Amino acid sequence: DPTPAEIAVTIQGGMVTGPAMEMPEMPMMPEMPAGVEFKVTLTNLTEGTPGAGGQIFSPPIFVTHGHGFSIGASGEAASAELTELAETGNNGPLAELAMGSDAVGSVDALGAPVLPGGFVSAMVTASSGMGYLSLATMLVQTNDGIVLGNSLPLFDEDGNPRSFTMDLISYDAGTEENNELVTHVPGPPFDGMERAPTEGGVIAPHPGIAGTADVGAAFGWTEPTASVTVAPVGEMPPVEPPVEPEPTVEPTHMFEMALAPGLNMISLPLMPAESYTASSFADMIDATVVIQLDTAMQQFVGFTADQEGDGFAIEGGKGYIVNVPGGGMVTFTGTAWGNTVEDAAAAPSVQLPSTAWAFVVSGDLLETEAGVSYTVVARNHRTGEVATRLVSSDYKEFNAVWADLTRKSVIEAGDKLEVTLLDEWDNIVSGPFTHKVGIEDLRNAYLSLALTVGDVHPAETILGQNFPNPFNPETWIPYQLEKSADVSLQIYDTSGGIVRTIDLGFKSQGFYMTRSTAAYWDGRNNMGEQVASGVYFYSLQTPDFSATRKMLILK
Repeated sequence: DPTPAEIAVTIQGGMVTGPAMEMPEMPMMPEMPAGVEFKVTLTNLTEGTPGAGGQIFSPPIFVTHGHGFSIGASGEAASAELTELAETGNNGPLAELAMGSDAVGSVDALGAPVLPGGFVSAMVTASSGMGYLSLATMLVQTNDGIVLGNSLPLFDEDGNPRSFTMDLISYDAGTEENNELVTHVPGPPFDGMERAPTEGGVIAPHPGIAGTADVGAAFGWTEPTASVTVAPVGEMPPVEPPVEPEPTVEPTHMFEMALAPGLNMISLPLMPAESYTASSFADMIDATVVIQLDTAMQQFVGFTADQEGDGFAIEGGKGYIVNVPGGGMVTFTGTAWGNTVEDAAAAPSVQLPSTAWAFVVSGDLLETEAGVSYTVVARNHRTGEVATRLVSSDYKEFNAVWADLTRKSVIEAGDKLEVTLLDEWDNIVSGPFTHKVGIEDLRNAYLSLALTVGDVHPAETILGQNFPNPFNPETWIPYQLEKSADVSLQIYDTSGGIVRTIDLGFKSQGFYMTRSTAAYWDGRNNMGEQVASGVYFYSLQTPDFSATRKMLILK
């Protein structure tokens, strides 16, 4: 029996099935038609959500070529370009390598990933001497797992274009240790940590992830992981000019929907004459928040009434979370959807509990640096749940969303939300800011704020060590404030007697760590006299903070 790395092809009625990676020695190609166009469809056969059996494929690459090119084969070391794809999903270097080869006919490097159960198609061209197809894509939830189709013949022995479907298995690129640690799965570095050391191995059938480390058995998958379907595109017969039918006017319908005060889940019951955007839809139903699920990225995307721009498109057949503080009846007008079942035209409104099961933190990014990406991190101190949103410097608005489609509470009145802005190196560049959620916030289902790059706030109140220390006769006492407060400083001698009281007054939240901002003591007591050498203690006081440190005067 052939191994998974060997060809296993069964021809039945012109269809080819079975895993394929290596091809036996390629025969000489006979004469064939020049410039034949083929439609290639790659299907993701994995099932389940990513990280639970399902695998996201990185944007794949398709290459037609002759004998002088190989995308990679079992038993061989992966090229640097294939290594880049296997570890990061970047197909650009592999595309450049292929386009620079005289043995390559066409290259199509796609830009979109393929979700579990999904597929993607591309058009490629093959000609005499360029009659083979190779393809590659990364299994994103792995260290260096890939799907390869290597040198699949596009023409039969007589030079006729072939139509076939073939199952493909997964391969380990042999470039990275499969240690099954969360910090190294998927392949790109995790949270700034170094990537696992390479094995220096070769391409081989992938053993899969068995769950021997902390990623868990849910990351496993079954073979085959993909299939490829290839079909030549024939010439289309000339098309006669169509006879213009008499225009028909679709009847306009009305649909009334009752919306409960607060959060509702709805879909469009009718096709509107003019498509809605998140902005126009919010205006129409008097909503403060509109939320959709981005199925490709598996995260919620929000739009709030105070944002600029149109937001995302509102489409038929999709559900949306909306917050309508006043509730009431909404009237939709339009024509019947042509591709939906009447009984499922609309999702009814839902009477919801008083707690919020969806909430958006939105706002603007100010003073951003060109070309830098930022991440907004919002944390609920009570639950520990975190909502994040990646924002480029070109797009000044952001939103981070909490939502639970089972309608369990995600935000309650009194919750403290901490919002921080990180740059692409995980440095804090704005905040953290803490906001206590009030009834009005819950009513609107969103919180709006502006984050200015450079506006960094302390996460806690701290009293620092004075400098210089020892000193004579003056010193500076640094501190930072988590929140604005009245601040005072007291100096004590070793017997506990108060030597000097310094009222610093009301100070805003921030850092007071330099000579120009720190508290200053000139070494004098409350009578204006220079104190003697020795050990002294200083204490910083705010309404809810107190700390004491020791210092030394040497004369």
